[in-house]
Amino acid sequence: MKLKYYLIALLTAAFFSCSSDDDADSGVNSIVGTWDAVSLQLDATATEEERNAATLFNLLAAQDCYLLTLIFTESQQATLESSFAYLDLSGLLTGDFNIACPTESDSETATYSYTGGQLTITDSEGMSETVTATLSGNRLTMQIEGDEFEEFGTGGSLIFERR
Repeated sequence: MKLKYYLIALLTAAFFSCSSDDDADSGVNSIVGTWDAVSLQLDATATEEERNAATLFNLLAAQDCYLLTLIFTESQQATLESSFAYLDLSGLLTGDFNIACPTESDSETATYSYTGGQLTITDSEGMSETVTATLSGNRLTMQIEGDEFEEFGTGGSLIFERR
């Protein structure tokens, strides 16, 4: 169960701490579109629990089970769809490693600005976060830093692919 909370905290924090390198808002190099999280890569300083959470996340993504999706519109609206709350990890306690992909998700909506290689996300309460990421065609790599997380002491990258 603790693993589930690590995943939720890590990826929710990543949503509110992301950016990009491209200023264009149209075409292949635009951030506009639907992005599925396909890989979580943590720094060498990650704890065993954090590494286990990343491994689980990556295994599910490799099976086309995307627990986190970002949608950026041309009107500067950002939506985070997360299936973490519906992830059933109870089988792990009994040795059953077949984890079903959740069919439900929760959504959060925010606004974003994408200028000068920086993506700023502002939530409905007016709280904003800006960090660095790289946009390359159909791949968006967001850098996550350990000091941006209360529960984590590590950084790394969260990689999204355009749907």
